[in-house]
Amino acid sequence: MKIFLLEDDFELNKIIKTSLEKQGFFVDSYTEGYTGVTKALNNKYDIYILDINVPGFDGHQILEIIRKNHSTLPVIIISAALDIDNIQKAYELGCNDYLKKPFVLQELLVRIQYLIKTTYKNDIDNNTIDLDYGFTFCLKDQVLYKYNHEIPLTLKEKLLLTLLLQNIGKTVEMSAIHEYVWDGKEVEAVSMRSVIHKLQKKLKNGMIINIRGQGYKLQNKINS
Repeated sequence: MKIFLLEDDFELNKIIKTSLEKQGFFVDSYTEGYTGVTKALNNKYDIYILDINVPGFDGHQILEIIRKNHSTLPVIIISAALDIDNIQKAYELGCNDYLKKPFVLQELLVRIQYLIKTTYKNDIDNNTIDLDYGFTFCLKDQVLYKYNHEIPLTLKEKLLLTLLLQNIGKTVEMSAIHEYVWDGKEVEAVSMRSVIHKLQKKLKNGMIINIRGQGYKLQNKINS
């Protein structure tokens, strides 16, 4: 799962990011709201963690923007603001949880795991996705199998496969792939195509198809 983190304390930002990545999450972290709001609008995340008092667009403003586009995606507010007005505003804007600073990282992880269980219950209940042709993908562990034998994936391949699975049977535009897999960072087209082609080779021929001039689509027997 991919997490959006907005925290202007550089050291705390780094600690949270490193801790979550050790738990197997993909984390895009930002320290100010100007860049953060652009990424939140143009990319898709599974969980958002927002500090309130940050430069640029603050956590409340970004939360409001997220809710206009995604009504159900889980959002956790982390803040040293303990007054009832800030807490009430956060919940009125649609946050799922409010974690007061300082906190221990284990508490943040527990809250994230709870939101995953409640928000993505169907995905967890059906933890393994059947891709047909003997291929399965474990959502929790981000592992691809063919007839129960693991097929090693790089970090970029995991992100790409996750994105395609979220849109199975639909064309994912190259711009969306660029944002989700490379976080919108500058990358040569040949490098993007290389990752896509390597993932194609690890699946059955024809499962990931190129929609010329648009992007790529993952299809199984049902969606083919």
